[in-house]
Amino acid sequence: MAKKLPPKTSIEKKEFDLDAFLESENFNTEPKDKELSWIPLSKAWFDALKLPGFPRGYVSLVRGYSNTGKSTAFYEAIAGAQKVGDFAVVIETEGNWNSEHAKQVGVKFKEVVDTETGEIKEKPDGFMLVRSKDLYAMYKNYNHQDSKMMTKATRGEPVIEDVSLFISEMIQKQEDGIIPRDMCFLWDSIGTLNCYKSACSNSSNNMWNAGAMGAFQAIVNFKIPSSRSVDSPYTNTMICVQKIWLDSMNGTVVKHKGGEFMFFNSRIIVHLGGILTHGTKKLTAKALNQDFQFGTEAKIRCEKNHVTGIERNGTIASTPHGYVNPDELDEYKKQNRQFIHDALNVDYDTVIDYTVEEGQLEGDDIRE
Repeated sequence: MAKKLPPKTSIEKKEFDLDAFLESENFNTEPKDKELSWIPLSKAWFDALKLPGFPRGYVSLVRGYSNTGKSTAFYEAIAGAQKVGDFAVVIETEGNWNSEHAKQVGVKFKEVVDTETGEIKEKPDGFMLVRSKDLYAMYKNYNHQDSKMMTKATRGEPVIEDVSLFISEMIQKQEDGIIPRDMCFLWDSIGTLNCYKSACSNSSNNMWNAGAMGAFQAIVNFKIPSSRSVDSPYTNTMICVQKIWLDSMNGTVVKHKGGEFMFFNSRIIVHLGGILTHGTKKLTAKALNQDFQFGTEAKIRCEKNHVTGIERNGTIASTPHGYVNPDELDEYKKQNRQFIHDALNVDYDTVIDYTVEEGQLEGDDIRE
């Protein structure tokens, strides 16, 4: 004979005070982010994408083939960080830093006088420049496998993990009060360094290098985004440049030099140029058998936007002085007439023939 189950008794539910519970667990009862703000770029950037620039407190990526205008975004972002008062930490491992181009785009330098020689020199104003040789000097003795400093060099080149370690140390100095500033980290570019394992084995293993980007996990998923909280005294931003390549073995599939890590972890991604080809047009000035390419016109589109949701596309012209709306190139030529004539080494009154080298600004569908 089956046993009868005892009748169910109702359990009196106690009143639950959520705020009291959260406070007891040291959780914020009113979690809130700071108001969205931006590292501003030029008017042409906004005209094409309807975005003011790069969002502060987020990780952003600019990608495309070579010579599509990515470096212009890089320089404009440095100048934008200076405008809003952020400390721009420029990490340049591409080997293409050009101070003159940076100044033309709007990056500020300051003049200092050498007290011994009286020579006037220029120094970065409100930003620091860290190149590959600087990373190597700082971390050549660092063993990334065991996370400790050794007494002699562990490899003969800077590595991916050096960049991650440097950024982490800079954020720690900010927390320690040594750098009481909002910071904007700008890296040009991903895919230019080997990882520690590759360097130690005197090879360049793409799989190892891509895997080493995991060293940025805490930076992109915790240290940068947590600075958006109203409880954080500072706001930190990261902007990266990355080249692409086309995987023709699997259809029209865009791949990123140095791996896919930052593609998945960036909140805004801007694509410059085409997919199947560079997708650019050369803007050329000609006079007296002299040619001067004063700009490049390219497709531009917001490929990913997890900040405002706006994903627009258009065209943009990259010039020595920054981005220009292609519809406003005639005004640019007027304003920079002396610069263009000097570049061609012709008199100011010489007639200039402006041409556009036709290219295909295709808008192919993209697969990741």
